[in-house]
Amino acid sequence: MALGELINEETGSITGVRVLPASAEGANYEVCLRAEGSLRGSSYVTNWTYKQVERTDGTIYGQGDGVCKTECGQTLYLKGAGAAKAVTEDGIVRYRVINHWHTESEKFADLNGAAMAGDYDVNPDGTTVAKMWILE
Repeated sequence: MALGELINEETGSITGVRVLPASAEGANYEVCLRAEGSLRGSSYVTNWTYKQVERTDGTIYGQGDGVCKTECGQTLYLKGAGAAKAVTEDGIVRYRVINHWHTESEKFADLNGAAMAGDYDVNPDGTTVAKMWILE
């Protein structure tokens, strides 16, 4: 398996965090995120909600759902999951993620059933940067 086409690049901001009950695994949160980017030349806005657990061993895991609206009027739905080793010394959480997209859009129909892998970094100020590649 190899990384293929760079499918999208985006920047965003955490718009909300809600503390959920802790578990034996660690501290649990619900995170809301708004991101803007480009998908094959089309600008988009995506809103995400994901659950994150900061595990007792220092690692972080998250999974959630997103809705992407493109400037050309297309809607894509996303499922994603990612993990980070720990918060870096400079306060950045560097997730490595897998996303799956689903759409009824003919323009982006080839993304249905595909998996995208990428980097999703959350900075100490709540801003985010992400890049995703299609897995081949």
